[in-house]
Amino acid sequence: MTTSAAAPVTNEPVPKTQIEIIRAHLMTGATITIWDSISLYKITSLAPRIHELRAEGMFIQSEMVKHNNKWFAVYWLDEQTLLGSELSTKEAN
Repeated sequence: MTTSAAAPVTNEPVPKTQIEIIRAHLMTGATITIWDSISLYKITSLAPRIHELRAEGMFIQSEMVKHNNKWFAVYWLDEQTLLGSELSTKEAN
């Protein structure tokens, strides 16, 4: 698991809502932390957005990490979820 510092690039249309932005970020295979969500997207409420995405059925992994004596969560999609999404996108085309 690695953390990302730059917004991932995709060919998808630009997401509009916070949930769409976080979903699009995770679907690239990148991890996200509260620090990423603030610096990349100006989203200060990452945990509630993750909760909403999980309620929609996304299987989002998380791990608490400590950096500079501060604890925070790192979120990512597991490989199986990403592969399933990629396969369903190919089948739809």
